[in-house]
Amino acid sequence: MNLRDISSFLGFAPQHIFYLVENPDKFYTTIRIPKNSKPHSFRTLDIPYTELKGVQRAMNRKILQKQPLSECAYSYVSGKSIFSAAREFCGGKAILKMDIQDFFPSITGPRVVGLYKSLGFTDSVAYILSQLSLRNNSIAQGAPTSPAISNLIMRRFDRHMENLATSWEMDYLRYSDDIFFYKDRNFNHPKLEELATQIIEHSGFTVNVAKTRYHPRGVPRITLGLLTHGDRPRIPGPARKQYRAAFYRASRDFEWAYANKSRLKGILEWYKSIHGKDDVFNQYSAIYRNINTLKIHTSYRSQ
Repeated sequence: MNLRDISSFLGFAPQHIFYLVENPDKFYTTIRIPKNSKPHSFRTLDIPYTELKGVQRAMNRKILQKQPLSECAYSYVSGKSIFSAAREFCGGKAILKMDIQDFFPSITGPRVVGLYKSLGFTDSVAYILSQLSLRNNSIAQGAPTSPAISNLIMRRFDRHMENLATSWEMDYLRYSDDIFFYKDRNFNHPKLEELATQIIEHSGFTVNVAKTRYHPRGVPRITLGLLTHGDRPRIPGPARKQYRAAFYRASRDFEWAYANKSRLKGILEWYKSIHGKDDVFNQYSAIYRNINTLKIHTSYRSQ
């Protein structure tokens, strides 16, 4: 398989693929968006331009999403979510949470080339596909291909971690760069942390020690941005208070509501994913729908 073959397979002209592969870094723009679970915190994303994004989506659909994943992976997986991951921790479980530092930047060109070669592509095609997947020699937070690549890269890692958990008679799951060990009773977390750190470092990653947390049974805790010490995941009280304040202001200050429409939409979708369409969601939803109505009326009155 060569450039012409892989271009045809993806559904693009060879000239288009060659044009992108020649200098892929120039086909991105960088933006900052508020986090759904922490509206006052921001996430930096490298978003590919349309001509590259279309190719990456085709790669996702025709190559990456066809590969099997570890059952322990919960991020970027159809049918799984933060809610389904957090639900695993409910019911009084003890949890050891660890974090991989600079996760996406740590997945560099050689790893991605190796991934595509492991999927059966020749050296030259693996290089082409890797160039279409990278920015500044690592996968980009915001590229359609990056989530799937990260999960595929982590398959062997997840297998090692799952084996470690099994040997301790406990469970393991990973949500992107967040690693969790959990069981129905408290456990020797310093020793487990030591063994898990060895696997992380042997796999070419670094532990973000500042984010390592052990949560014993029965103690209130927040994991993946949610309260998980009860029977089901819930949004923490301080965040809910922020949401109430934001939608109250939106109901009183149209100009602010319109300027913060994307933030309000993110809060609304996040709330629904955790608590469903309850009375609070319906109230927020009514305020959100009213933004466009007020915009029309304001424009009409200004004529």
